[in-house]
Amino acid sequence: MKYLTIVRHAKSSWAQPGLADHDRPLNDRGLRAAPAVATFMHRTYFGGSDTPPLLPLPDRLVSSTALRALGTAQIMRDTLRMPVDGLLLESQLYLAGSDRILEVMRSFEESWQHVIMFGHNPGMHEFAERILARAHIPKMPTCTAVIMAFPHEFWGLADWNEAQLIGYITPKSLERRFPELYAGISREDGEP
Repeated sequence: MKYLTIVRHAKSSWAQPGLADHDRPLNDRGLRAAPAVATFMHRTYFGGSDTPPLLPLPDRLVSSTALRALGTAQIMRDTLRMPVDGLLLESQLYLAGSDRILEVMRSFEESWQHVIMFGHNPGMHEFAERILARAHIPKMPTCTAVIMAFPHEFWGLADWNEAQLIGYITPKSLERRFPELYAGISREDGEP
């Protein structure tokens, strides 16, 4: 079985109007949400709270080259205590549509059992909707993680309508469910 987690980049900054889209960094909200989502995944799924892991740790993180996606991936890599070379950049993921995301997934090394992929909407949401067999993802706000399992051992065989949904995590859902741990991670900067 293979496991794929897709993550839409955390909230980015529009503070520099002349900055190219590719080069926009994370804003304060994104810098709060990314470690919170990563910590939740680590504790809940990967055995980070001295409990047996439900899923294998990721073998690789694969990110769009956009600064906001890379920044999100770097924060998650650090939270998951992965080595620096565990994060790979994939230029094809920048603003990729669902078909391109599937192509990238099919090219993963077969020795990898679990990959976390970082990208952009609308492609990430469309990919989730098309790849899941019996689940519906209502939306993918920034820093949403969708965890899924595939029924075979080969990335190259991945196809539409076959993945099983394991987890759907949004910053807002963490804040609502665990306000004592995640207060303020889904609010705009300056909101109460």
